[in-house]
Amino acid sequence: MTVSKYLLLKLALLFFLFPTFLAAQEEQSKLTGPVVKGIVEQFVSMHYSQKPLDDEMSTKIFKLFLNRLDPAHYYFLEADVAEFRKYETRVDDMLRRGNANLALDIFERFKTRLSERLAMMEEFVGEDFDFSVDASWTLERKDQPYPQTTADARVIWRTKIKFDLLTLKLGDTSLKEGKERLMKRVRGLWKDFSQYENDDVVSMFLNSMAAAFDPHSSYLAAQDLKNFDISIKLSLEGIGAVLRWEDGYTVVNSIVPGGAAARNGKLKADDRIIAVAQGKLAFESVIDMRLNKVVQLIRGKRGTKVGLQVLRKTKKGFDTLKIVIVRDKILLKDGEAQSSIFEYPALGENKSKQETLRIGVIKLPSFYVDFNDRRKNPSNYKSASRDVKVHLKKFVEENVDGVILDLRNNGGGGLDEAINMAGLFIGHNPVVIVRQSGGRRVTVHRSRERAIYTGPLLIMLNRYSASASEILAGAMHDFQRAILVGDTTTFGKGTVQNIFQLPEGYGALKVTIAQFYRVSGWSTQNRGVETSIVLPSLNNAREIGESTLDNALPWRSIDPVSYRVSGNLKNFLPELKKLSAERIDKADFFRKIEEDVLEYLTNIKPLKITSILKMQEDDTRRKSQREQEVTSATETETEEVSATENNPESKKEIKRDDYMNESMSILADYINLRQKAE
Repeated sequence: MTVSKYLLLKLALLFFLFPTFLAAQEEQSKLTGPVVKGIVEQFVSMHYSQKPLDDEMSTKIFKLFLNRLDPAHYYFLEADVAEFRKYETRVDDMLRRGNANLALDIFERFKTRLSERLAMMEEFVGEDFDFSVDASWTLERKDQPYPQTTADARVIWRTKIKFDLLTLKLGDTSLKEGKERLMKRVRGLWKDFSQYENDDVVSMFLNSMAAAFDPHSSYLAAQDLKNFDISIKLSLEGIGAVLRWEDGYTVVNSIVPGGAAARNGKLKADDRIIAVAQGKLAFESVIDMRLNKVVQLIRGKRGTKVGLQVLRKTKKGFDTLKIVIVRDKILLKDGEAQSSIFEYPALGENKSKQETLRIGVIKLPSFYVDFNDRRKNPSNYKSASRDVKVHLKKFVEENVDGVILDLRNNGGGGLDEAINMAGLFIGHNPVVIVRQSGGRRVTVHRSRERAIYTGPLLIMLNRYSASASEILAGAMHDFQRAILVGDTTTFGKGTVQNIFQLPEGYGALKVTIAQFYRVSGWSTQNRGVETSIVLPSLNNAREIGESTLDNALPWRSIDPVSYRVSGNLKNFLPELKKLSAERIDKADFFRKIEEDVLEYLTNIKPLKITSILKMQEDDTRRKSQREQEVTSATETETEEVSATENNPESKKEIKRDDYMNESMSILADYINLRQKAE
């Protein structure tokens, strides 16, 4: 994304707010008052929303900072929060002056409460718990009140320790070993937070400010910036899972396509990771451990094994199981666009003309591009649009009857790639509008590619299709060029972030500076792109997407640009929906999905509390099943890695699942209806 001259000027001015950056770096706080003031001023001025740093924003920052320290309301007492709450509308004034004393004071109180709670924990770990006595435990505590008194805190923590020990016990850990792990966690927590310096606290304060504007903006401290390239590289190593921190648990947010976890197939979204083991070593509890620490434990060299003990929400309650995954890199072939041509029975009148339809399928994991190669050799470099172009030319040469583009789980990538790829289907037409912060500049981006394929097109989407995927899908919808099939909507990320590096030693700002709009004037932000034909999916019931994130920017629309609709899909959609619904009603797979959705909405989603006795009953019943899963996971992963290493260039066929089969049926219906209309 090109940065406007205005923003570059603002960034240049920022350097003058750091009078000491040219001097020798001293081992003292860098985030001093003038520095904080400069960071705040520049962040607010550059952010897309152009929201003022006012009392409303102040209240958000105050709550976010408290939640970063104590998201599950374990540590602070209500009296602590009430004492600091009188400053919640003055945070904006403090930040504009570069004053972070409130954050430092809150953190000192947090350390005091942390010390008290850890003393309780040490006391309770020494007790002999009777697991035959039932007790309930609230897993999602973010909406629970803070304890009123120390006595209230003791009740909460004793139950918490009992529950934590039980989860370890059900994972085949002895009580003695479980208590040792919890004690290790006690000492680790205190060691971690006791080593916090003022800059660490101020950095957290600045991040709370950034998060109050939107969930994708942040302040990167100096050390975070140093590790930025490393973290990007490492994100392609390890197990291939996106993690989040929630109520003291490391939770699996999504599985990265092509990664080790995806090939393993055992780890699921929303699994809570409660312990990690290196190879054959003992499991180490990670409950209450900071997310970056857990990530460090899970990451590792390719070919090494990592064990994950997870807590999974099921129809019957909660289950614990162990999963062994061999760390790997996302192989290039897994990340590339892949294509296959499938034969599909002709429908309706087509049966008299030909026995089968030939449908080309392209699976695209991301909108990738090799920027280094593009700079060195702009006429020949690796990119998603160039690879898809090759696949489409092959389809045209082989006279396919229709094309399916699978964008499920495609989280986006390069903007130019989405624009160029759209051109392969609609030619030299406008694809997306980019509006800069404050509306200072609105740019219409047009494709420079000529149309390669003009026949029937269907795009598969789900809730994890985001960013560049939504740009392409939105353009195809507005031009009536493609049938959109899948979950109700896509993810809904319609914003652009840029990294602005600060002077050496001061980190960087990651700021939302622009927003995408479709040529129709509709934004993809927050709402996503609605599909033409919705298929039953558990994703439709789960809380996934931009709209579920705190402080996500709202959906807006702007004036559309002039464009000519290239298709007439609206004429066929009612019949296509009817035919698809008839098949789904008869399909066992989709009937089971709809049953799972109903079960989720009525039993699983409302389940916020678990029972000590119920967990043990469920564990006993599923013991043999868990042991089978462990064996299967280990053997399967070993075989997969071995096959990959022995033949890295082997071509992987696109696998047809039930969603793909229904998409083929929809496309076949469309081909048949088009021919009848002609």
